[in-house]
Amino acid sequence: MSPRLLPRLLKFLQDGPPLRSSQSNKNVRHRKRVSMKKPVPDAPSFTYEGRTRSILLDDTNPITEGHIYDRHKSLPPRVRILGPIHDTGEHDRPREMTEEEREWWSSPYLRMLASPLRNCQVTRKKLPSDFLIRLAPVRLPASQGVREQQSLVPDGIEHPKFKPRRSTPACYITCWKDVVPHITRIPLQRLSPNLSVPPLLSLRIGYQLRLRVLQELELLTKRLAMKALDDPSATVLRRLTRSEWKVVLRTGTIPYMDAVAVIVVPPVNKHPETKEKPQTSAQLDVMDIVQDDADSLTNSERPRPPLSVLHPVSRDQSHPLLPNAQTPLYHGLSLFPSRPQRAALHKALCGLLEVERRARSRALPSPGSSEHSEKSPRAHGDAKGSHAFLLCSNQHTAKRADTVPLAIALWRLRMWEGQAYAGEISHWEVDAEWRLDWAKRSY
Repeated sequence: MSPRLLPRLLKFLQDGPPLRSSQSNKNVRHRKRVSMKKPVPDAPSFTYEGRTRSILLDDTNPITEGHIYDRHKSLPPRVRILGPIHDTGEHDRPREMTEEEREWWSSPYLRMLASPLRNCQVTRKKLPSDFLIRLAPVRLPASQGVREQQSLVPDGIEHPKFKPRRSTPACYITCWKDVVPHITRIPLQRLSPNLSVPPLLSLRIGYQLRLRVLQELELLTKRLAMKALDDPSATVLRRLTRSEWKVVLRTGTIPYMDAVAVIVVPPVNKHPETKEKPQTSAQLDVMDIVQDDADSLTNSERPRPPLSVLHPVSRDQSHPLLPNAQTPLYHGLSLFPSRPQRAALHKALCGLLEVERRARSRALPSPGSSEHSEKSPRAHGDAKGSHAFLLCSNQHTAKRADTVPLAIALWRLRMWEGQAYAGEISHWEVDAEWRLDWAKRSY
């Protein structure tokens, strides 16, 4: 390049409009889904009776124009359609979900089962993608003359609005940290040459799964900030009172049919040595996480509570053939061992509660009414709020905001820590010996 051209090119780039970066994560615009559903003509008859010419001469020829008879699915219904539906002349018009469909949509377990199927490269099992972890190769910086190296890193765990997924060849493994030592069974050379597995891969995956929980809380808070609470049954998050929390501890049940999670997160105490409050931070370095884990193990005088415990919704045994519905109860101390991240989790939950309070106040009657003039009495004793947060999801909350991604993020973290595989005593997969033998013979 000419030395006189370079300064002019730099000045042109500086004075011109800012370039659109492909890694911009503030506003991710999704493509509008186009329906391919069209009316399909009646099935043609291939008999010669009643014909005066060949079927190849028909206007709709099933031999050379067979795509006319292909049937396509209609677009999925929308949770809520605001405003009237205008007739655009299309055959497949938008449709709002029914109450039953919204109830299905509000279930995190049905949504996880409905995710796309992918193959786990370690167990050779085909599972929904929400039960798997996506790993992709990334190029490492290398000096001139050194052979290029690549590392296998987690991909697509964070929300796409914060970090888009790489469009590179990838592989999937089961969402369980005990599977990471068995990654050597994957033929990594098929993904990319000179591909290595970093030693702290398990810590990175766990960190990003926790970061996804904080990201979902942030997005949920933004979605609820501008929506009033018109229906009391559409409450997304609330604190359990001390009396309600005592009932949960005494009976071992969570008596709320629309509950998808109960998160127990007390405020983070001061550091026992420095006497300083932890700074809320969602972004941490991997070495900081290792140091926090080492400090927590040395300073802890008693064992941590389990990360999650499944509690039945009720003790009703009227239907002995059907299992009782269960709700996970998450302990924040084990869910977020790092103090800065746990402080960020508590701050995010309190911020979401504040948004719910504002939405409830906007839904109250006008200031001139008698109902609004009466102040609610201040809570005392067992009527005060506890450290347990109740997350709800039903057909009414689906119209306000979607809480299912947050419930899925919590459940994936539970799976990663091994809570979903507590019954595995022989191996990390039931009846997996034949799969392991087959993998050894294949590779």
